[in-house]
Amino acid sequence: MTPELAACVLEGLLLLHEELSVDPDAPWYVGTPDQTQVLHDELWLLAGEQVISNSIDLVEAWYGAGRSALLPVQCCGELVSSRHQHAA
Repeated sequence: MTPELAACVLEGLLLLHEELSVDPDAPWYVGTPDQTQVLHDELWLLAGEQVISNSIDLVEAWYGAGRSALLPVQCCGELVSSRHQHAA
């Protein structure tokens, strides 16, 4: 991976950490080291699978994938407080 892609993954991790830790509907995510490592690994995998040009696209791809080990339910790409919805 290039240094630019590594920076994109790190920035995406920071964006997701900030967003998930303030989401009142996501008390399961508190940003512990284990959770942060899972999130980091998932972002690396996504960045390697798709053509990602910036961290915002990477975050959207993570939400769009809806397959995080951190998510107890499927997620959608809506507002922060409603991103994590039960799958129908």
